[in-house]
Amino acid sequence: MDIHQMQVRYDPNADRISWQVRTRGGELFSVWLTRRMVQRLWPPFQQLVTRMELATQVAPTTVVHPEAREMLAQAARERPLPMADFKTPFSAEPAAEPLGAEPLLPTSIDLGSGDHGKGLAIRLREAAGRSLELRLNDDLSTALMRLLDKAVQASEWGLVTAPVAVEPPPVAGPAPSSLN
Repeated sequence: MDIHQMQVRYDPNADRISWQVRTRGGELFSVWLTRRMVQRLWPPFQQLVTRMELATQVAPTTVVHPEAREMLAQAARERPLPMADFKTPFSAEPAAEPLGAEPLLPTSIDLGSGDHGKGLAIRLREAAGRSLELRLNDDLSTALMRLLDKAVQASEWGLVTAPVAVEPPPVAGPAPSSLN
């Protein structure tokens, strides 16, 4: 899937976060994220993205002191995203809606590293059987983390979005995690 745009916003009428992904071909994928799902998703998602960012800055054999690790993690979260455009309005007019007009309401989410340890693999599954699998490169993963952070803050759900402590990556790479 060739992602062109993403939009993440809090919908106060539904009391959910709306996440929409638009491909370069005009396909539109919509997902609802409930408070419960975001509460379970946020810490492992943030860990994976931050760990991924750190891996691009620090050699795997380098030992980083805990104080320096947090500073590197903060720099990774705030790094410039030269290919990201946060100013262009999201186009919600679909050429096609492969999942249908009703947004996916996931009951479980699988998170893991992308191909060859690069980027992020995310699979959202609904009880009714629909699912959406996305592969996000490093920049899209970081952009999604920033957009989701803003939406969580706008929700006033009282969820803590402060950065979580980042542990050094395991030698074999992080195992995928599943959220239910």
